Amino acid sequence: TSAPTTSAPSTSTPTTATPTTSAPTTSVPTTSAPTTAAPITASPTTAVPTTAAPRTSAPTTAAPSTSAPMTPSTAPSVVSLRRSPAPTYNTAAACTKDRKRCDVISKLLTVAERTATCRTHNNNGEERCPVACGKMACYSLTQACTDTYTEQFIAMNTTQECKWITWMRNKKSPFVSMICQSTAQPVDEEGVAQDDFSQLVQDRCQKTCQNPACTCADRTFPFWTAAEDITASGVREAVRERNCADLYTMNPLKRETVCQLPIQGVTDHLSTLTNGIATIIKVHYMCPKACGVRTECLCTDSMEMVPTPSRNNTERSCFWARNYSTEKLAKFCDERIEPHFARACARTCQHEACAKHDTTYSLLLYGDVISTSCQQIAFYPQGSDYINFMCGAMDYRKMLFAYELCPVACAGFVPPGE
Repeated sequence: TSAPTTSAPSTSTPTTATPTTSAPTTSVPTTSAPTTAAPITASPTTAVPTTAAPRTSAPTTAAPSTSAPMTPSTAPSVVSLRRSPAPTYNTAAACTKDRKRCDVISKLLTVAERTATCRTHNNNGEERCPVACGKMACYSLTQACTDTYTEQFIAMNTTQECKWITWMRNKKSPFVSMICQSTAQPVDEEGVAQDDFSQLVQDRCQKTCQNPACTCADRTFPFWTAAEDITASGVREAVRERNCADLYTMNPLKRETVCQLPIQGVTDHLSTLTNGIATIIKVHYMCPKACGVRTECLCTDSMEMVPTPSRNNTERSCFWARNYSTEKLAKFCDERIEPHFARACARTCQHEACAKHDTTYSLLLYGDVISTSCQQIAFYPQGSDYINFMCGAMDYRKMLFAYELCPVACAGFVPPGE
């Protein structure tokens, strides 16, 4: 079948104000929630496309509208909205650590030598030495994340499926990023959107959308790096095995250099035009959070416990520091004192690189009933009800307000009490 034609999106902003309701009754952490009221949202007012589901992998619906969904005055309260389970992300790549006998491959200096040695084993050595010989599972951009939702849903007033978005990505459609960071509403048996705004498309189609929660996770298995000069004076860094965790305690200047070293795996066969794998894989690809080369990976707070080995509490959450004194917080955010915390909690530490960066991670607000993104917030004009409701809400997974995670999209929002 022929590929579908897509029209340019409409970028009009909504003309209806968002009605106000009381905040949801779901439980949240003990810290106080914002005083702004929760928003009312409902399924888009445009009709669901009536075209039948395609028989091929290519979608038959028109290009999505990039205007934010309108909310009629008859919308239900947030409390009555449906809620899908909070998304989870399987970031542990399905890759086993190489056995010691594989080290001989990683120590070979040329790609030709390493490739030839891998080919002496079954399946080019990918099962016996998956890291050294370049097994795809070890190097996938999205690690072990998958598309968790197989049904149709409504996104940006258009019927979508994960596999259709995959087709659009393969065709390099400019709409993919916009769709992925918009709300995905499940549909009922008649194709009508349900009142469920709790997940973005990138949470239902994690692999297809290359969800940053998946692509920014450091790999947990060791790998080898090439021998290269690491200083202007010609000091040579030998071929060696590395772990992402080691980068956090490394001198920042050395870390910057090490993050640019190519790895010693046989990986040149993995890259395609659409899978996001570089032709030459470097350390920063393996350790995106630790290296922070990609701003979207640096500028977020970890939702896991962060090591603080020099303290009585040898690990803590980023948000524990929210009420620290300025002096105490400065010590935790000093890489020379607490290197793990300073890197893992860049938002709490107000890292200068994050001052004008809107996160691409999904935002879960109002007791996980409403999911949105900085991009979706940016559709609305500053000062609108939607801006006030969303920017003033807290993502309790990270204990950060949306205006802290979206400093550009929420630039005109004034937090209560300021």
